[in-house]
Amino acid sequence: MNRAEQYRHLATDVRGRASRESNPILRAEWENLAETYVRLAEQSDDEGEPELTYDPIHDMLNRTRH
Repeated sequence: MNRAEQYRHLATDVRGRASRESNPILRAEWENLAETYVRLAEQSDDEGEPELTYDPIHDMLNRTRH
């Protein structure tokens, strides 16, 4: 699974969380996060492996290794 696919998978998971959220404010925040992952996926498609200042997948993988 490449980086763009990972971001799309995260977006799908987060949208699922949003759909189960009863609080409208929290639901909106989950949707915003999903849209952020979609934008990151699009950047990954456009540029291959982008040089991002903040890369949540990279950070998450580093935390699981330590």
